Amino acid sequence: MLRSLNFTLAPGQALGVIGPSGAGKSVLARALTGSWPPAGGKIRLDGASLDQYDPKARGRHIGYLPQRVYLFDGTIAENIARMSLIPDPAGVVDAARKAGAHEMILKLPDGYDTRVTHAGGRLSGGQIQRIGLARAIYGDPVILILDEPDANLDTAGSLALNRAIRAMKAEGKSVLIMAHRPAAIQECDMILVIEAGRGVAFGPRNEVLQKVLSNHDAVQAGLAWGSGGAVR
Repeated sequence: MLRSLNFTLAPGQALGVIGPSGAGKSVLARALTGSWPPAGGKIRLDGASLDQYDPKARGRHIGYLPQRVYLFDGTIAENIARMSLIPDPAGVVDAARKAGAHEMILKLPDGYDTRVTHAGGRLSGGQIQRIGLARAIYGDPVILILDEPDANLDTAGSLALNRAIRAMKAEGKSVLIMAHRPAAIQECDMILVIEAGRGVAFGPRNEVLQKVLSNHDAVQAGLAWGSGGAVR
């Protein structure tokens, strides 16, 4: 449950949401998509509350990558296009390029026409993650919500993810990243720390991280700091 949580994210900014398991990161992600309406308070997009948007319009404005990605039974192109009855082929390829998935898809037996199943078929977890990211980017959303986006990615996949985040920011889009690992928040301008559903810190990335680390709360915040965990 989320309580007393208040923050604003401007166009062109990326926000990293960190906190221990069970803190409410995934709940926040779903609430921001409009799939879990808040019992109190308002979530606003461009000044209007989410419940004021038609569900289809809201879906076009918000791209969402859940913590666990499931594919639909169909082709990769259909999956990226969210099984649209009138898909945009150029938009599918553009989304795949932004997600760093285009070259990977071309190496598959039938490229974009490769058929996959709900479980992903022979695709690896990292490949499914990249296709899920392309699906979130498809349709040019104004806000992108990523829940543990690098959970199944290798180094190349993580680099592609960071490039996608930079590209979204450069286009004036907003990005929210629910994260456990430092690599996931390298492109973030702002950080929100939540514990037990409450926001305990919010502000510029380096300022918040310094505060967290100085208070010896890195483990409490759910960050897997290791030898390669420095954030610049």
